[in-house]
Amino acid sequence: MEYLKFLLIGIVGGTASGFFGIGGGIIMIPLLVYLVGVELKAATAMSMVQIVFSSISGTLFNYFQKTINFKYSAYFGVSAAAFSFLGSYLTKYIPNLAIKIIYLFAVTAALILFFLRRKIENKNLAGSEVRFYKIMPVGAVAGFTAGLLGVGGGFIFVPALLFFCSLPIKIAVGTSLGAIIFVSIPGVIGKVISVDFDVVLAIAIGIGAVGGSKLGTYLNRKVNSKIIRIFFALLLLAMITRVTIDLLNH
Repeated sequence: MEYLKFLLIGIVGGTASGFFGIGGGIIMIPLLVYLVGVELKAATAMSMVQIVFSSISGTLFNYFQKTINFKYSAYFGVSAAAFSFLGSYLTKYIPNLAIKIIYLFAVTAALILFFLRRKIENKNLAGSEVRFYKIMPVGAVAGFTAGLLGVGGGFIFVPALLFFCSLPIKIAVGTSLGAIIFVSIPGVIGKVISVDFDVVLAIAIGIGAVGGSKLGTYLNRKVNSKIIRIFFALLLLAMITRVTIDLLNH
């Protein structure tokens, strides 16, 4: 019964992820913490395991759809990998209060960047060639944040790919998923070393999320994009409100 519950959590989180076109971690963590009562650091670890499943599945899907640029996936992924491990390993040394504050900033950034994404997409700001050293700081920030919080970092990667690389939005999303593979694997290693959590339950979440993401992607194609943006904004505002209340009551 316990495994079924976490499988369903994965399906719900994966569906929301596919529906809104973002990584599952931002959504998965509050589901685990507030819905089923998982301890915060364990929730970040479980979320990171789920991201391995969803990023590999999403990358394969985008490969067959020809909506991924592996060169830029490697650029951003390699620059983020070491920092993902660092953030993940340091989780055990960082107080829950600090993690919640960082999560609050990450969700706020995701909300802002989601609405700026279309404006960034419509501006051709990148040159013909992107230098690896120019995107290393972006990879470092995304990787450390992803490793610490157990999120994919797609909310940073996608706008960066639009801004620096001038990729079409569909290719930017696919390329971001490819980069997240580089982030999630060292992130999981760091979590296994530093955080006590149930790996089998985390795998159940990952399996559910893969199926849920397919359902979410299907629903995304059926619903008007303005309605999706409204629901996404309301969802993130609800998360921001819930975490803020937690912080005020600390």
